[in-house]
Amino acid sequence: MDIFYDSGKKIKVTFIDDQTLVGIVDHWTSANDSEDGIQELTIKPIDGELKDQLVNFNENEVSTIEIIK
Repeated sequence: MDIFYDSGKKIKVTFIDDQTLVGIVDHWTSANDSEDGIQELTIKPIDGELKDQLVNFNENEVSTIEIIK
Protein backbone atom coordinates (compact mmCIF):
# COMPACT_ATOMS: atom_id res chain seq x y z
CA MET A 1 0.00 0.00 0.00
CA ASP A 2 1.33 3.43 -0.91
CA ILE A 3 0.99 5.72 2.11
CA PHE A 4 2.57 8.85 0.63
CA TYR A 5 0.63 12.01 1.47
CA ASP A 6 1.88 15.59 1.35
CA SER A 7 2.73 17.36 4.61
CA GLY A 8 -0.21 19.40 5.88
CA LYS A 9 -2.84 17.10 4.31
CA LYS A 10 -5.71 16.16 6.67
CA ILE A 11 -6.35 12.39 6.63
CA LYS A 12 -8.31 9.67 8.40
CA VAL A 13 -6.32 6.48 8.98
CA THR A 14 -8.06 3.18 9.70
CA PHE A 15 -5.70 0.60 11.11
CA ILE A 16 -5.91 -3.18 10.68
CA ASP A 17 -7.39 -3.45 14.21
CA ASP A 18 -10.23 -1.05 13.12
CA GLN A 19 -8.99 1.86 15.28
CA THR A 20 -8.99 5.23 13.54
CA LEU A 21 -7.01 8.46 13.79
CA VAL A 22 -7.77 11.78 12.11
CA GLY A 23 -4.83 14.10 11.81
CA ILE A 24 -2.51 16.26 9.78
CA VAL A 25 0.39 14.65 7.91
CA ASP A 26 3.73 15.69 9.36
CA HIS A 27 6.01 13.64 7.12
CA TRP A 28 6.40 10.48 5.05
CA THR A 29 9.41 8.16 5.07
CA SER A 30 10.12 6.10 1.96
CA ALA A 31 10.94 2.40 2.20
CA ASN A 32 14.49 3.25 1.07
CA ASP A 33 14.94 5.65 3.99
CA SER A 34 13.27 3.46 6.63
CA GLU A 35 15.30 1.19 8.92
CA ASP A 36 12.90 -1.70 8.20
CA GLY A 37 12.52 -1.08 4.46
CA ILE A 38 8.83 -0.24 4.92
CA GLN A 39 7.09 3.10 4.22
CA GLU A 40 6.23 5.11 7.32
CA LEU A 41 3.90 8.03 7.88
CA THR A 42 3.85 10.45 10.80
CA ILE A 43 0.72 12.44 11.60
CA LYS A 44 -0.40 14.83 14.33
CA PRO A 45 -3.92 13.85 15.50
CA ILE A 46 -6.41 16.71 15.81
CA ASP A 47 -8.45 15.25 18.68
CA GLY A 48 -8.52 12.52 21.32
CA GLU A 49 -5.85 11.62 23.86
CA LEU A 50 -3.12 11.72 21.19
CA LYS A 51 -4.04 15.25 20.06
CA ASP A 52 -1.02 17.32 19.02
CA GLN A 53 1.42 14.43 19.53
CA LEU A 54 3.36 12.92 16.64
CA VAL A 55 2.17 9.40 15.81
CA ASN A 56 4.29 7.25 13.50
CA PHE A 57 3.11 4.04 11.82
CA ASN A 58 4.09 1.89 8.87
CA GLU A 59 2.24 0.66 5.82
CA ASN A 60 1.69 -2.82 7.32
CA GLU A 61 -0.41 -1.35 10.15
CA VAL A 62 -2.86 0.47 7.87
CA SER A 63 -6.12 -0.80 6.40
CA THR A 64 -7.23 2.42 4.63
CA ILE A 65 -6.41 6.12 4.43
CA GLU A 66 -8.93 8.78 3.38
CA ILE A 67 -8.28 12.43 2.60
CA ILE A 68 -10.50 14.71 4.70
CA LYS A 69 -11.50 18.05 3.17
